[in-house]
Amino acid sequence: MNRTDCKGFTLIEVLVALTILGVALIAIMKIFPESIKQTRKAAERQQVSFLAKTELGKLRAGGVGPLLTSWAANNAYRNLAAAGGTYNDPVPGLYKSWTSTVKRISSDVDLYRVTFNVEMFDGRRERFVTYVTEQ
Repeated sequence: MNRTDCKGFTLIEVLVALTILGVALIAIMKIFPESIKQTRKAAERQQVSFLAKTELGKLRAGGVGPLLTSWAANNAYRNLAAAGGTYNDPVPGLYKSWTSTVKRISSDVDLYRVTFNVEMFDGRRERFVTYVTEQ
């Protein structure tokens, strides 16, 4: 029997193929935890943006006037732990506090810039900005 008549793979070819497959599998396995983490962060940001949209929507609905002053005073700093939990949050412990600032943009026009900051439990901060004027 000649060596040219043998068909199949040598041991070295099989080992090289298994090494390449192993490296590829390790690379793929490292991708999954990172994608899960990014998905979780996106879901958290969605919940926080709902909070900001709700709070800033209340403010925009009222426009400049007594509502702006009372809203700014109530939301200058709100610690959710002191408030007894999270804000209608399906995932308890998502964020711990929020702050807001109201700054008049122009002395000629009643235009205010409202910044709404949410501090997450993992240390991240999310910022939302809107403008309010007379209706």
